[in-house]
Amino acid sequence: MKKICITGVSGFLGSHMALYGLQKGYQIVGTVRSEEKAAETRSMLSQYLDESSLEKLEFRYADLLVKDGWDEAVRDCDAVMHVASPFILEIPKHEDELILPARNGVKHVFEAALKNNVNRIIQTSSIVAIVYGNDKNKTDFNEADWTNPESKMASPYSKSKTLAERDVWNYAKSHPQLNVTTINPGFVLGPILGKDPGTSATVILRMIKGEYPGVPKLGFPTIDVRDVVELHYLALENPKSVGQRYAAVSSSVWFKDLARFVLESDAQNTKKVKTFEMPNWFVTLYAIFEKSAKMILPELGFMANISNEKAKTELGFKPRSVKEAVAATVESCIINKLV
Repeated sequence: MKKICITGVSGFLGSHMALYGLQKGYQIVGTVRSEEKAAETRSMLSQYLDESSLEKLEFRYADLLVKDGWDEAVRDCDAVMHVASPFILEIPKHEDELILPARNGVKHVFEAALKNNVNRIIQTSSIVAIVYGNDKNKTDFNEADWTNPESKMASPYSKSKTLAERDVWNYAKSHPQLNVTTINPGFVLGPILGKDPGTSATVILRMIKGEYPGVPKLGFPTIDVRDVVELHYLALENPKSVGQRYAAVSSSVWFKDLARFVLESDAQNTKKVKTFEMPNWFVTLYAIFEKSAKMILPELGFMANISNEKAKTELGFKPRSVKEAVAATVESCIINKLV
């Protein structure tokens, strides 16, 4: 596996995936939607790579919603890491704004891979394809669990990731020549490479700026982006991972503890952070004015715990603590002058 196509390479996770691969000596083909995104991504990665490594980076143009471009994107690659998928903090006007790009992306990438005999595919899914739509009293999960996309707890984003991953495994079942692995990250934090903090880290950035009146009674399985990336490559390099899904999580934390970690990481620059846990009724009222809060209303009071034992045992996964991930997020926000 010398040449890897990474979809969505300009994004928070995709750019980290490319950086790690180039540092390890892989040739990277990154998909972007425009020449402008390609130039921005190359410029950003050039801050962390020497010229010889940067020469192994190539950009090709493709869009999740459009079939054209994907044959060329995966051509002559040894493997595909399909990272690209839309993720927004607000409820879309229609769920298809998330579902169609997610499912069409899988369709276009997998059909292009089949056409070009690229049989190794690592699909980036999410823990939201694991934990929602079950009995609300169920809080312990592993890779055998699946989200019910028809549940009231399943947001449009959860539904998009669940249906897209189901599509992935249907392709794998229908085409035995495909060697597929899915990686299911939790709430992804960690160092920001450029000016785009990504969706999850934006929550930390807004905490630092004091934009939230407090924190909801809510928790997520959380992970450092560097560990998500490493797990993708551990899976790529280990044939035992074929046909498996792996939860990329460190541990689960309540938002009040997440806010406390932010505050403790750099008290001088994070003094605006509010660690007060808001009552559910207040969050419901707050959601009238703050659109991003509407997405979490069905989850208030809920925190899933997902085992990472499978990734540890089978692939040697050793994730950082959530506190380390938070500290790296805060430090990079300051270094990049985002606050």
